[in-house]
Amino acid sequence: MKRDRLLLSGNMSIETDLDFNGRFYICFAKSCSIMARDPKDVRRFLKLPVKTPSREAVDSWLASLAAADDERQKRKTLETSGLTEQALQTGFGPECHLDESDPNHQTRTVI
Repeated sequence: MKRDRLLLSGNMSIETDLDFNGRFYICFAKSCSIMARDPKDVRRFLKLPVKTPSREAVDSWLASLAAADDERQKRKTLETSGLTEQALQTGFGPECHLDESDPNHQTRTVI
């Protein structure tokens, strides 16, 4: 899998990818680089002023990556639970009725 890359200038760029611990970022600026897991650390390392086009590009790129990660995580939890999103919304099945207001909550079945 190829890493995603955002090129800000000739000597400043960010690469990102996923591993077993989650998303990581490798930031290059001038003659040094860091590896970070938090987008706040990326912004702190690049030291871009707010309200500049390059900072807005970084913020929008990080937001799109976060949205893609959230969508991937949502899809993964739906696949592992075995329930469709429609079943969770309509309340079909015993998994959706586990609140304490139900009169049969913790009622034992005698067979």
